[in-house]
Amino acid sequence: MPIRPENRQYYGIQWRRFRLSMLEAAGNACQRCRKPHRLINVAHLSNDPTDREFLAVLRPSCHARNDTRQRIAMTRRTWAQHHGQLWVNEEIRLAPFPAWMWPAEMVQNEVF
Repeated sequence: MPIRPENRQYYGIQWRRFRLSMLEAAGNACQRCRKPHRLINVAHLSNDPTDREFLAVLRPSCHARNDTRQRIAMTRRTWAQHHGQLWVNEEIRLAPFPAWMWPAEMVQNEVF
């Protein structure tokens, strides 16, 4: 899956070097199932591209399994928004997004 334009700033040369070091440390094998794969990659377990703490080297099927809940939440949110769903509160509408993407006024009020 390609990197979204708004997230490209997090994947510069420093990230590529860090990624290669993680792949070498994992021995080019998935950290979940321990199987080698030619398309192995580093995954953000928290689905937040700014998070450098919760990372794992995963093969594509394990990566997809990890991201399933986030993908379903985003699909439901998008469908509801297109169909005019009203939200009880703003936190529910923004729940699938990482906190750094929330509007500044919500972060300042320490809503989350």
